[in-house]
Amino acid sequence: MKCCIALLLLASSHLSLGSEKVIVYTQYDSPPFWSADSGLSHELVKELSARSKNRYQFEIQITPRKRIDLILEDPHWQGLIPWSSPSWFQDAKQQRYLWSAPLFRDADLVISHVPLDYTGSYSLHGKVLGGILGHRYSELEADIAAGKIIRDDAPNQPSNLKKLRSLRVDVIFIPNSSWGELRLKSPEQLRGLWVANQVRNTYERRILLSPNNPELARYVQATVLDLAKDQKWQQKIAPYHFNSPAAH
Repeated sequence: MKCCIALLLLASSHLSLGSEKVIVYTQYDSPPFWSADSGLSHELVKELSARSKNRYQFEIQITPRKRIDLILEDPHWQGLIPWSSPSWFQDAKQQRYLWSAPLFRDADLVISHVPLDYTGSYSLHGKVLGGILGHRYSELEADIAAGKIIRDDAPNQPSNLKKLRSLRVDVIFIPNSSWGELRLKSPEQLRGLWVANQVRNTYERRILLSPNNPELARYVQATVLDLAKDQKWQQKIAPYHFNSPAAH
């Protein structure tokens, strides 16, 4: 019996050692995607690893957007980038990279410290926009370059929110998924702030996949489709879906 147990442990060890390590690059370092030992990124990585039956071991690496852009410039890059939208990577037609099916639908809310009737770029003329370093705001770039909108960047979303609360910027964009998490767990951070009736945009969050490992890409794409039919997984991400303005 002891011999059999030893052989099973040895076999398990070999399976673990044989797992292919996959780096999951993500710029999201705040809830609901990330906290010390929880968040949607942890949940996603856990599902991807477990469902592979030791074929893959996925590991999160918090990576600034500018660094992600550099990684993508390497034609031999490996790994995956979750919670992304094709339009953010100049790939609206999904021909430049490989993509998974949508994980969930999100939206950028327009947040200000005084009421703002947001109707697009013109609504921000003469205002200071709190941006996130490395993020692109394509529909605003021309007005920012012309000085009609002043862009003042912060390294991450929590820092940007602090700048808005201290009146150092006039308006910021926050994903509906993050706003919902803050409203539930840190409502004190949102007191005195206003949400515009119109969102900046809506988008589907997907996984951007390297084309350099077709077998891995097929596995991740198939697993995302399976997760779309998994009731427990859908319950986990249901609070972050954007449905309508009433959701915020």
